[in-house]
Amino acid sequence: MSLTKVGIVGKTAARFGVQEIPGRMSIPKIQHDLTVNMLPKSQVPVTGRMDPIPPNALTRAVDKVMFPIIKFYYPRSVQCELGLRFDDWYYNQATDKNVGTALSRIDDIDLQLRNFRGLRASQLAIERTVCPEAERWEEVVGEVRYVKPWIEQVRKEKAEADAWDNY
Repeated sequence: MSLTKVGIVGKTAARFGVQEIPGRMSIPKIQHDLTVNMLPKSQVPVTGRMDPIPPNALTRAVDKVMFPIIKFYYPRSVQCELGLRFDDWYYNQATDKNVGTALSRIDDIDLQLRNFRGLRASQLAIERTVCPEAERWEEVVGEVRYVKPWIEQVRKEKAEADAWDNY
């Protein structure tokens, strides 16, 4: 499976590239327009975009514990049987206010594919059937986290705005 096919992962990953982490989920790199323009020319990367910030020690420790559990649970989950990807059910607008802002920033094709998978999952749940084997996302390691970088960007912007408000 090619990670740069637009039909598979959407325009975000196809346009900006994918950060592949061995044994983990892939994360599409997103372009930060303001960050590069604010840096001095000597610090601007050759690619013209900033790479994602590596996770801190606490995040890595939690990932070491949680990722094997997710790897075991996800192929056996109801979400997988309904054809949902990890980010489709993990980031929910009802539980997190930042998800709506992040979803408004992703490419249209990614949003349309997410909406289609959600509607199809609802229909399959009503019919009490499961998604065909060919349309399931069972491999967590090869899956691209298409919402995560946008959520992180929105959270950083909100934290920065709160810091300025409380200055």
